[in-house]
Amino acid sequence: MKIRKAKALGALALLSAAALAIAGCAPGNTAAPSADPEAQNSLPSTAWTRAAAADVQDGGNLRLAVDSLPVNWNIYHIDGNERNTNDIVATMLGGPFKINESGEPVLDENYASSAELVSEDPQVVEITLNPDAVWEDGTPITVADYQATWAANNGTNPEYVPVSTTGWDQVSSVEQGENEFDVKITFSSVFADWQSLLGGPLKASIGNDPTAFNTGYTTQAMPSAGPFKVRSIDSTAGIATLERNPNWWGETPKLETIVFQAVSQDQQGSSFSNGEIDAVEISANADLYQTAQNVQGAQIQASNGLTWTHITMRASDGPLADENVRKAVASIVNREQIANTANSPVGVPAITQGSYIFMPGQDGYTDGALPYDPDAGAQYLEDAGYTKDGDSWVKDGTALEFSVTVPADTATNIQRAEQIQADLGEFGIPVELVSVPVGGYFSDYIIPGDFEMVTFSWVGTAYPISSTRSLFTPVDSEQNFTGIADERLAGLWEQANNELDPEARLEIAKEIDSVLWESVPIIPIAPLPNVWAVSEGLVNWGATQFETIDWTIVGFANS
Repeated sequence: MKIRKAKALGALALLSAAALAIAGCAPGNTAAPSADPEAQNSLPSTAWTRAAAADVQDGGNLRLAVDSLPVNWNIYHIDGNERNTNDIVATMLGGPFKINESGEPVLDENYASSAELVSEDPQVVEITLNPDAVWEDGTPITVADYQATWAANNGTNPEYVPVSTTGWDQVSSVEQGENEFDVKITFSSVFADWQSLLGGPLKASIGNDPTAFNTGYTTQAMPSAGPFKVRSIDSTAGIATLERNPNWWGETPKLETIVFQAVSQDQQGSSFSNGEIDAVEISANADLYQTAQNVQGAQIQASNGLTWTHITMRASDGPLADENVRKAVASIVNREQIANTANSPVGVPAITQGSYIFMPGQDGYTDGALPYDPDAGAQYLEDAGYTKDGDSWVKDGTALEFSVTVPADTATNIQRAEQIQADLGEFGIPVELVSVPVGGYFSDYIIPGDFEMVTFSWVGTAYPISSTRSLFTPVDSEQNFTGIADERLAGLWEQANNELDPEARLEIAKEIDSVLWESVPIIPIAPLPNVWAVSEGLVNWGATQFETIDWTIVGFANS
């Protein structure tokens, strides 16, 4: 269950199971990363093969693997916040902003001729939509769609279950300007990452109806407003087939069809080597790396990434409710070893993740992580009231033990959990690995909070400060799976999101990071570069850190 960057889709965080990830952090500062900065910077931001449209074949079918088909096709709903879903929906949705190779939002003229901040006090954004832009049924994309998107995501109606209300809850009105293609968004308070809200709206009929928003697209695809549309969904076979959208107003896509097929991670290598799929995400899977190297003509690509692995702890009750116990776990688990085990075998730098907001090498990044120090871990446990009794740590007659819930048939996730199990077990804390079906890993276990510890990945966006807020505050945020929220965080994040001065924002973000390292609701482990193997000739698609894929020019190079 992967989750790719929801780059221009909003300030969200995505879930994925290969890393098993969600979407939430993004780029930052030039401060030194936690390991070798030259190694980190040796990878490009985009590693795919570029080709001009004229050099791409007309026609063809691209076959891509996902861990499972969407449980909800609405990416604004919490159950739709999976990387698989976002990967598929990205072929069908766009908005005024896309992300370039450097991670900057840039205007997408397919959807708007302008989108500008026209006033700072109050903050007002005005968008001039492209009148040629339509939904797949031919209905124009208008201010009504933006009004409905705001209504569904601003948190005022409890019947909606959005991924995050961040940003939308600071909008006071969405109004029509000179005509229905002139959208004026007024904010009640400053929201610095306002472009993050403009990755693509909901259709008004969905945004205005809580039932349609929540459950209307669990078995059918959302309406397209992009170059492709869903032709068919075979839930039994786990196949979604997309075709060119006949009402797409932009350049005709090069590909004729795209097929997304559910293939378990442990089968993706053989599917790629057998020519059944055209790409495989290697991530930190050494076996896949070796398999891909033996596929004739395959190209292995590696770029910097926004995915970071971690341990999320359910801290609302039980032993993990004590921050000293959480700090003990953070001190006992050898993050450096996990990073090295994950990254070195696939030929990419092995570094650890030391920030909750920024990625190594990005503006704002500082490494505030608790160091690997079992002696410090023992002291934290003693501060929490535990004593060493033989091979166990005991408090009030009960030995300390944990469980980690893992998705079946997901090698990288299981490997990471086994390393956590080994580190804690050697220290005297037994850990049980609880295997659950990958298809329900997020929807049935993580999102409801039915776990003690899990290790998946967050996949970032190009809007790091605003997008990470919902991971940690408020306590009932749809993306806060920890069950806790430090009371200082809400105010600090409000300050950061209201600050338009970039340097001042970074200072507030550093303070947020410090508070999080004091409470340790999540233990960041390591950033994962994007490592992919793609079939010979595939161009304009592959490993990238930020860049929005232009699906009109994805295809196979002319021979």
